[in-house]
Amino acid sequence: MKKIIAAAVAASMSAVAMADISITGNANYEYFSNTTGGATETTNNEGDMEVNLTVVGKTGDTSVVANFELTQASASDNSNGGGIDVEDLYMTTKVGDLNIKAGDFASGTTALGGEIDNGSRVHNKVDISTKVGPATVGYATNSASGSDNDYAGSDAFVYGSMDIAGTKVSIKDQSDSYTIVGLSGSAGGINYRIENKDSDTANSDVLFYELGTKVGDLSISYAAIDADTHNTATTSLITENDSTVFAQDADDTGLDGIHQVTVATSIDGTAVKLRAGTRTGGTGYQDSDFMEVAASRPLASGATLSVSYADYDNVATTSATMYDNQTLEIDLSVKF
Repeated sequence: MKKIIAAAVAASMSAVAMADISITGNANYEYFSNTTGGATETTNNEGDMEVNLTVVGKTGDTSVVANFELTQASASDNSNGGGIDVEDLYMTTKVGDLNIKAGDFASGTTALGGEIDNGSRVHNKVDISTKVGPATVGYATNSASGSDNDYAGSDAFVYGSMDIAGTKVSIKDQSDSYTIVGLSGSAGGINYRIENKDSDTANSDVLFYELGTKVGDLSISYAAIDADTHNTATTSLITENDSTVFAQDADDTGLDGIHQVTVATSIDGTAVKLRAGTRTGGTGYQDSDFMEVAASRPLASGATLSVSYADYDNVATTSATMYDNQTLEIDLSVKF
């Protein structure tokens, strides 16, 4: 009997050793104090807990990825125990020289056009790419309007990129809709990222650019988005609402752009960043200024403590009163 048990244990351990499975994740607790101006100033204090887990299974050139978000109890009902949200679920593999990624996933703000358009998660997306000489070319499509299995040509696009004399040149084209061309790289100590969305619809082009350099211990950058017309209640030329570049987003109704200066440095191991700028109002709207100062420092415990304070104007029409808003955020995070 002991031999049988030992053999079973050995077999199970061998199976585990052969399986290429990894689990990583991160968690953070955020405290917010939001003060909203107006005829009656109000202050709300609230907290939020988020845990994310990434499970990756791999065999050969094929990987399966599942990203889970664990939600907490409802703020209005503490008896609600929260749940698990499957955020991403996709497979990557190779078929000859083709790289294939298929499933449910989102594109980030670092992707081409990512600071202009919201790269929200889409269903049943299929992305096929390959190398053609020095260039990478690809084709992608996804289910239309959130449908599980309805693929539509209007959701498809082709793309390509290659390095030319130290500059990465990228292009993305969605037939009868838009073409985005991007340039990124570094020259003469200046880092640059320039992306122009040329829309097939009149007066609907959008330009994004970011320039940065080092001056001693300071990292200094200037970034901007400029849209042809302001966003309306039904049309938003700038739809990204979770920017990693700008302290405030420019997707609100009435805005047609944003301009920002960033200064960052490290003081005794603490990363400090100051971002200040203006969200430009379209016809009938005022410009609104903003400022944010943030500090982040790793703790001996393995966690990271981040604190930020933002002061910003609301978006207002030319006939409305503009008022200040303030947000204090304290974030305790850890990766594992």
